[in-house]
Amino acid sequence: MHRFAHPSRRQTLRVMGTGVAAWIAGGAAQASELPIKTSGLEHISMQVPDQEAAAKFYGRIFDPQLFQERDPPPRFYVKVGISYIAFGGLAANVKVAIIDHFCAVVVDYKAQEMRKSLDDAGVPMSGQGGLGMASDPDGLRLQFLAVPAGLARTIIPSSRISQDEPAIQAIGFDHVILAVSDLDRSAAHYRKIFGMEISRTKKPDRIWFAAAKTRLGLETVATGKAPSIDHVCIRVAGFDRKTVVDKIQKMGAEIAPSNDESLLRFKDPNGLMMELKA
Repeated sequence: MHRFAHPSRRQTLRVMGTGVAAWIAGGAAQASELPIKTSGLEHISMQVPDQEAAAKFYGRIFDPQLFQERDPPPRFYVKVGISYIAFGGLAANVKVAIIDHFCAVVVDYKAQEMRKSLDDAGVPMSGQGGLGMASDPDGLRLQFLAVPAGLARTIIPSSRISQDEPAIQAIGFDHVILAVSDLDRSAAHYRKIFGMEISRTKKPDRIWFAAAKTRLGLETVATGKAPSIDHVCIRVAGFDRKTVVDKIQKMGAEIAPSNDESLLRFKDPNGLMMELKA
């Protein structure tokens, strides 16, 4: 029969201390909200000179039933399948229309824990509580909302602008493209949020991140232009290209060139780029 020596009090405390440290470290790792578990990229927000006119343009394309904020300031919304576009007025320091931010929907979203994880990861946040925005190295902003997201409770139906069918049947967002000043620096930033990139393509040179059934793409901004949320691509339930081109040109869209026949690119009346993907 073997006899085991009893550990000293000092040894016991040392073992307990190691265990507590490991437990704390493990708890901290488990508490991290990054990379996020997302159900996808859900909406974009535009700042435009006339938010109602912009909403009516997109409403005729995607859904003629407009929505708006119940209380001022005026802000309009157009549903794009399971996604949507928000339209607000130009900020005081903004002279031209921009896509102001994009949004990822987060599973089991905890606002304060997310803010703490982003802070620990060196990702700056602006705004308060659950509506805070994470800024990338170029100041491009990403909002987080909890599943199932969708239009907020403060939003009510506005006018139905037409009895006609929309020009296309939208499914939802396919991807969002960011034009950034430093591709590798921005990729390092978004790895903290979405995890490792899924691919890098050439012509154009883009780094792609997965966000459930949607994607985030990064590309280098063109010379002489400022970094921006360059465009959003929307998946649609098939379309007759010529018919859609004719319809949206009559609405004021400018068709833009594309080297991919499955895509239809256009600029809206405010000069913002959009893509349709069959």
